[in-house]
Formats: sequence, C-alpha cells, structure tokens
Amino acid sequence: MRLTPTVCLSALLLSASSLFANVKGCRPINSFEQGYELRQSQMAAAYNAPARIDVRGSWDLYVSGSYIYWQPSQENLELGISNASPLNQLPINGNVVNMTFKYKSGYKVALAIFTDSDNWDGMVKYTWLGGRHSAASNGPSYGGILPFWGHPDNVAADILSGKSRWRVRFDLLDINLGRSCYVGTQLTYRPFFGLRAAWIDQKYIVSYTPAASPRYQIRCTNDSWALGPEVGLDMNYLLGLGFRLIGNTEADLVFTRYNLRIKEEDSTNPSGPLAVNFRQKNLFYLRPHLDLEMGLGWGMYFSNHNYHIDISALYGFQVFWSQNMFRMFVDNVAVGKSFAPNGDLYVQGATGTIRFDF
Repeated sequence: MRLTPTVCLSALLLSASSLFANVKGCRPINSFEQGYELRQSQMAAAYNAPARIDVRGSWDLYVSGSYIYWQPSQENLELGISNASPLNQLPINGNVVNMTFKYKSGYKVALAIFTDSDNWDGMVKYTWLGGRHSAASNGPSYGGILPFWGHPDNVAADILSGKSRWRVRFDLLDINLGRSCYVGTQLTYRPFFGLRAAWIDQKYIVSYTPAASPRYQIRCTNDSWALGPEVGLDMNYLLGLGFRLIGNTEADLVFTRYNLRIKEEDSTNPSGPLAVNFRQKNLFYLRPHLDLEMGLGWGMYFSNHNYHIDISALYGFQVFWSQNMFRMFVDNVAVGKSFAPNGDLYVQGATGTIRFDF
C-alpha cells in the first residue's frame, strides 16, 4: 500500500482519537469518587490539615468551664405610661415605664473528645443562666399610671403606682460534631453541626395600686422546650506567641412547645375569685436562634506536650425570635379578644473560659 499524505494524516487522526478515548475512559490509580470519602494518600499535602490541639496524652479529650455575665432582655414588657395629665383623658403626657434589664451571672461546661476519623471531634455543652428583672413607678402626684397589662374590663381607672418583675431561666444543651483545620497558615476553622435542646422558662408579674382599692396582680407564665438542628463555625486568627483572635457564629432552628398561664386578680376585690384564670397548652412553632461572638484567646502546651491549657474572653450577641407569648386582652366588650405580642428575646454579654486538654 502506498503511503500517501492523505493516508498518513488519516492514520494519525485515528490514533489520536483512540488515545484520547482511552485516556478519558481510564481513571488514574490515585483518583477518587468526587464527593465521597478520601484516603489520606489521595490528599495534597497540607490540604485542610488538622488544626486541633494535639497533646501526647492517651485520652485525647478536653474539658472547659466558663463564667458568663449576660444581659437578657425581651421586647413588650413595659409596665405602662407614667402620665402627668388627668387619668383617662387626652392628652397623654408622660413617659413609658421600661423594664430594667440587668446583667446576670451563669456558667457553661463542655466536654469534647477527638476521634481517629480524620480528626473530627464530638462535643457536649451545657449552659445555664437565670435571674430576675424589675420596673416600678409611683406616677406623678397629679396624674397616675396608664397600665399596659390587665383585662380592660378589670383595670382600675385611678392607678397611682405599679411595679413588675420578670424572671427568666435558660437551660441550653448542645451536642455537635466538628473538625478543626487550617485555612491558610494563620487562620483555622472549626465547622460543626449537631442538635440543640433548649428550656426557656419565664414568669412575669405586674402589680397595680389603685387609689380606692388594694393592690392587685396579673401573673403570667411562659414555659417552653425546644429541639432542632444547629450549624456553626468557630474561627481563630493566629497572632503568634499563643495569642489569637476569635470569631464564632452559630445558628439553629428549633421545634418549640409553649405552655402558658395567666391569672388576674379582681381590681376591686383582690382576695376574691380571680377575674382572669386560663391556660393555653401545647403551642407548637418553629423558632430560629442566632449567636455571634468575638474575642481574644491564649494557649500553650506544657509538660512535654502532654497537656494544653487555653484561656479566652469573648463578648457575644444572641437573638431568640418571638419568645414573648404572654397574651394581652384588648376589649372590654368582646372580653376574650386578645393577642400575643411576640417580642424577641435578646442576650448579650461577656464569657470567660478556661479549657484543659489531656
């Protein structure tokens, strides 16, 4: 057969096509199914290298304790208006009596264990915070208090003074899995996911003192439990000499159940039968929660790397959406007409933590 230029070109194209097909159809020995588990030998050096504290001890776990000094506050808990004009007449001239929200002490404890599965860790964390907050006003001598609470058909017309107390308690339990890794040479991430359980109990008591009768009270309780998924990211920017900047974020969406109770005394006869006494059970809603905090930390290995200690100080902000479920009545003719103000619950404050790895 005579090898003409046309025959040579056709043979070259056929060989190239066959080679391309073989290369495309074959998978290198060290390849992997994208999106599935990798072997360590398949990873590039230092690609998401583990960044956890790695002590030489055999336990491979850590414990931490935190002192928290947080200020909880909730919308729509105002006592009323301290009114300088004659009561039940326009114009209204005065100031709203706001709740005084104070910082309260609490604590966190955590236990985490590191696994041999690609340096993932499992953590259990418990948070407790509780306390009481209050507001009070005697009202102007030539006016009085225009109340925000109480059934309109029961509120006295000449309230001279009032006070309120709000008690809230948090019990939060977090269980999550995470992995600390390097993202560059000075930045480390710990993405995590897990479950959050929350118990938030509230009690709100309002007392009004009319001119012509004894003081009477409105007592509201709001107890809830919640459970749902959480995700988050803990970040550290390494400054050197053991110091680091910290930025953490966490979000969860929890299935929440509420149980409510309202008791209201008769404004003309507080020792007699209650004017309002009802329950509202098993209210179910989805509620989101968001937590952001920043701060500074320092740590060091000691005893020939058998142990590690870490100290951090953070300031954070949290919001629990639509936690004010206290029901408010608005009509003295349609006596059952009412609504829930659905105010958000906020928390801000400082957290100091000591952590020990062994």
